[in-house]
Amino acid sequence: MKKIYSIIMLSAVFTLSSIYSCSDNLDINTDPLAATSADPNAVFPFVFGENTARKVSELGTRICDVSQYISNTFNSPNRGSVSGTLSGNTWGVWYVGLLGNLSLIKADAVAAGSTSNNVNGIATALMANTFLELTALWEDVPYTEALDGVNFPQPKFDNQETVLNGVVDLCDEAMALIDSHNTNGEFQITPASDMYYGGDIAKWRIFANSLKLRALMMLRSGGANVDAQINATLDQPLMTSNDQTAYVNYAGTPGAQNAMLTIITAFFGPDNESQNVFGPGDPIDELLNGSGDPRWDLWVARNDLDAPGNDIFPDPETSVLSNNIIRADLPDVLMSPDEIDLYKAELALAGFAKAGSADTNYRNGVRNSIKWWGQDIPGVLAVVSDTDIDAYVNGLAAPTANDIFNEQYLAAFNRPILAWNHVRRNKVPVLDPPPGTSISTILKRFTYPPDEIGNNPNTPANKNTDVPMWFENL
Repeated sequence: MKKIYSIIMLSAVFTLSSIYSCSDNLDINTDPLAATSADPNAVFPFVFGENTARKVSELGTRICDVSQYISNTFNSPNRGSVSGTLSGNTWGVWYVGLLGNLSLIKADAVAAGSTSNNVNGIATALMANTFLELTALWEDVPYTEALDGVNFPQPKFDNQETVLNGVVDLCDEAMALIDSHNTNGEFQITPASDMYYGGDIAKWRIFANSLKLRALMMLRSGGANVDAQINATLDQPLMTSNDQTAYVNYAGTPGAQNAMLTIITAFFGPDNESQNVFGPGDPIDELLNGSGDPRWDLWVARNDLDAPGNDIFPDPETSVLSNNIIRADLPDVLMSPDEIDLYKAELALAGFAKAGSADTNYRNGVRNSIKWWGQDIPGVLAVVSDTDIDAYVNGLAAPTANDIFNEQYLAAFNRPILAWNHVRRNKVPVLDPPPGTSISTILKRFTYPPDEIGNNPNTPANKNTDVPMWFENL
């Protein structure tokens, strides 16, 4: 019989356990004991750290089975019930720890003038990403009134289309700031404080435009008429190579390692392959097993055995995720070029001439994904040669829309929010609800945290967690 683990996460696994309401965030500018200015080189590392902590240690370890790229995980909401602790921690960190501090950085940068436009541009791009991920989890969230606590102590919740359009606007603002930054006397971002790009502002501009495309794809999926904006975005520089990937690199030392391994070493033993904690989900097995795709060997150990199955933990008689994937120094990726390649392939099939060739973009996306995992990822353990990558990619058939959607899903492996977005937007791969679920579909949304409901009367009533979001446009 396959083992079913039950575990209660200790607070030591996570960096923050208190729950904040949105109104707490708004108080950040009126509290006499709170900071009113921020040194970017001191505050940016905190922002990067808090963001990756939520994405990896909490969301990453608890919603990776919602999109089923991992077979089963601990205390997951995949059966329909989202705990106040899970939703409250993420809500609080992103509104208070991220947006609150980014607001201070932006205010100081505006006061300093064009010599700090680079700082302002980075902070604005990070704000855009934060709002995008908030709406991806909750749909309607505070945006237009979210960061003005003096005038809006109980901010209204904006609908998802408004928030996503706001993300697009923030990306445009970030790019305009970067384009107009004054290099004469410019504030210097130290490489250590910019955990994505080491202060390379040109890469930040590419990131902002690429993030804009992500938001526009969600808007288009929801039914918004954004074709002209997409064409304008395609005319601007987008990610094309893995050296433009936005990621936080984990040192791998105690206290600075990827939380997927931390859970294993804290509660079970030395590594995933010996302890059978994280296994490949059925879609990973179905898409890669026997396909010749090099990612099968990079991601899955004992891959001559059957996958554990939906909502099941692995055991010695099943395949298991490889130690190449579940390791201490595995980076946390926010965005990479394979995502952009595959959006362009999707758009090309939909008739966007500026997107180029669907076939070329599709192959570029697959190639970039394999090269990331088998060559370019920091700390790479298992290497795939260019010859083997080319042989696989060149042998692919011309893509259908479903082929592109499946590759978007694979390219989002180990990125819980992005993978979930792709599954909800495309309905590919088709996912069965897990056994014993209380909902009719896979999980579609988070519920609002209890503290926010109690402190802000504008908080909408929670919808059932199987109700599709606006961007799914069913």
